[in-house]
Amino acid sequence: MAVRKPPTLNGTQTADMAFILVCFFMMVTTMGSEFGLIRQLPPWIENQDPGEEKINRRNVFVVAINQHNNMLVQDAYRSITDLRSMAKDFFDINNTGDDYPEKEATELPIVGTIYINKTALVSLQNDRGTSYRIYIQAQNELAAAINELRDEFCMQRWGTKYEDSTPEQQEVVGRQIYPMAISEAEPKNVSRTN
Repeated sequence: MAVRKPPTLNGTQTADMAFILVCFFMMVTTMGSEFGLIRQLPPWIENQDPGEEKINRRNVFVVAINQHNNMLVQDAYRSITDLRSMAKDFFDINNTGDDYPEKEATELPIVGTIYINKTALVSLQNDRGTSYRIYIQAQNELAAAINELRDEFCMQRWGTKYEDSTPEQQEVVGRQIYPMAISEAEPKNVSRTN
């Protein structure tokens, strides 16, 4: 009596089909994210000494977020909903006084002489335990404050929003009058209190 061999299964096509399915799902699946930052990096400055410019404390809008997602804005606890209006108030070139950044008369193309904050910036410090959601919300609120100030300036001067202005107008408003100056330090333990 002859011994029968068990039937075999050709597995080469199975591997090919699995690879095709993996490729298909990779191509049709979207990797969406609700949060993100759209930022244009500033131009590179050659041979700049990092210690050459000192910034006056009154020119810095300080935001610190601790591990419990509590936000300290200008030395007072605030909620994320207050951040935009506070930043907008701080950076508005029409606001004067000791609580606002120093202003300097500057001659700008297409605008003329105007008082602007040349060294005003946001100092954003977050804790290692800060949630990504709060961090992104803070970034978005700060960016929205500057964008609203840009829009208001362009509407008053030229009757258009910032994004609808000419490239020359955007250059003056976006880089000189209301630049997006956000300084971020390495995350650390900002506070261990509630």
